[in-house]
Amino acid sequence: MYTIQELPPDQRIVSAQRHRSLLYYVAAAAGWTFNLYLVVRLVLCFSSVEQNWRIWGTLLVEAIVADVLRRDQRLTLSAGPASRSQPRPRLRLHGTDQLPQVDVLVPCCGEPVDVILDTVRAACRMDYPIAKFRVLVMDDGASSALEAAVAALRLDLPHLFYHTRGKQSGKVFAKAGNLNYALFSLQDKVQPEFCVIFDADSIPMPDFLRATLPHLLRNPDTALLTTRQYFYNLPAGDPLSQSRLHFYSCENAELDRRGVARDAGSGAVFRRQAIIDAGGYPTYSFSEDWQLSLVLQGLGQRTIQIQEPLQYGLVPTSLDGHIAQRNRWNIGHSQQLRALFSPTNRTLPRPLQWSIAWNGLSILAGVAGCLVAFGAVPLLLVSGPLIPDAAPRLARTQFFLAVLHVALTWAYDLLQSAHTGFESAPFARLENTWLAGAHLHAVLRFHLLASRPKGSFVTGSSANSWNRRATPSSLQKLYHNLWHNGIAYSIVLLIATLGSMLLAVRAGLATPTPDRLLRLLTTVAWPPMLHICYLSVLSYWAPIAYLLNPPQYRERKDGLTRSQSGVALPTSEVQREVLLGTPPVGFYRRCVVVTMVLGGLVVAGLAL
Repeated sequence: MYTIQELPPDQRIVSAQRHRSLLYYVAAAAGWTFNLYLVVRLVLCFSSVEQNWRIWGTLLVEAIVADVLRRDQRLTLSAGPASRSQPRPRLRLHGTDQLPQVDVLVPCCGEPVDVILDTVRAACRMDYPIAKFRVLVMDDGASSALEAAVAALRLDLPHLFYHTRGKQSGKVFAKAGNLNYALFSLQDKVQPEFCVIFDADSIPMPDFLRATLPHLLRNPDTALLTTRQYFYNLPAGDPLSQSRLHFYSCENAELDRRGVARDAGSGAVFRRQAIIDAGGYPTYSFSEDWQLSLVLQGLGQRTIQIQEPLQYGLVPTSLDGHIAQRNRWNIGHSQQLRALFSPTNRTLPRPLQWSIAWNGLSILAGVAGCLVAFGAVPLLLVSGPLIPDAAPRLARTQFFLAVLHVALTWAYDLLQSAHTGFESAPFARLENTWLAGAHLHAVLRFHLLASRPKGSFVTGSSANSWNRRATPSSLQKLYHNLWHNGIAYSIVLLIATLGSMLLAVRAGLATPTPDRLLRLLTTVAWPPMLHICYLSVLSYWAPIAYLLNPPQYRERKDGLTRSQSGVALPTSEVQREVLLGTPPVGFYRRCVVVTMVLGGLVVAGLAL
């Protein structure tokens, strides 16, 4: 019925796919090695004559960090080797007759009118028959200026419509309610087969519909397709990891192979009836897109992701905006517990309620775990030996298992980086770990003090102070970043970690010669502890580097080019940067250093 063409695959993905089998088997080896290592560690801890908090604290820190890092490994194992998990093809839908009807929904609430209009124009000019799609601007800000601007555009774009429920700014679940208003009220007479969601600042490419719809048309059991979000104002090097490269190219890509990808929000395409049958967008959490994925999957529907660059949006251009956005996501995950309670639990099967709640708890547990683990490192290092005494043979077995565990952890992450075309850095899962304290503080503050947001939870809304064009002095900005944005905490913890490492080395060197090597290898040079120190320093250096060398964000107008019809699209330079990608800094240098350090530890272990 439909003419669908399969385009040549992205050569970056094809070349990276050759690492898939090795990535899978290294993940399996890393998992078995850690399990064996953990058993040996537990046996030696329980059988140790000397029982103290240091021994058990070290084991707990190791287990927490290993669990966080092994989440990617478990995703790889569940997705399977290369033969069972081929990348998704690039498809194009051709023709103009008998195409499915589509509604494009653009929810907004207080964003700048010019930003919204750029998205609206691009959406209206997509390569698709005008008679086959509508663009609905869903304005919860009730902006008279936006209404007038849309009315002017309608003179040339009759398939464009403006709707508002009245001013909803500050209401907790306004976006989910806005989308449900479109699904259940505005579409009661004209019911499209498919719907598309674009954030107010996300500009779709002309071939968006022809590139996404074929995947749903080919797979009737697929309810939702999410597209990777790209950005046209990212600073060079992306120091705050705002592109979410690891999420899209590693985490969600693995979930996609199993048909359980998470909806990341803008650029989602779904079967309207599937969402109606699921009860619409969930209103128990800020992260309505993520929750919709979980609900659909729990009801037996497939959700997939494609990584083609089909939409370009904006990232927050201030540290305040970046932190607020991440805080909102984590508050949304904390709200997943509401799936267990009325009225949500009346509409969802009980096993699905528990699955949703557990997903949110596991995400927050990872955040809290990193905060505790990295915070405990300095205290452990200055407290003395961290590993229980054991017979020489058992001590060597434990030590070499520790080296192998760390080596396989590094091997997996290096291969994962290669599997993404060398775009994702090793241990990118820990990006923004330095914000763990801010996230937990925001979650507790929200639930204990104020369950309604101050300002707006819409990232680009002018109701938020970080989107207003104020120009504080350098000292005011420094003070604000240090204390209100938590960089002072990162500085303190970085200094404490490096200082405790130096003190541990000094204490080891001061130990009499026969026991000197043993003292070093059971404190700062214990392989997992040395690895955790590296991860901690790497994490807490990120905000300090931001403070010392603030990134320069591309101006919005510099990232866009306009056609004669006034449609704004990303410049060729922006699109080229996306296609080429940026390899992580110092990738090969890290490989060499890690190999040398692990080799040195093996030699030292043989001397025990």
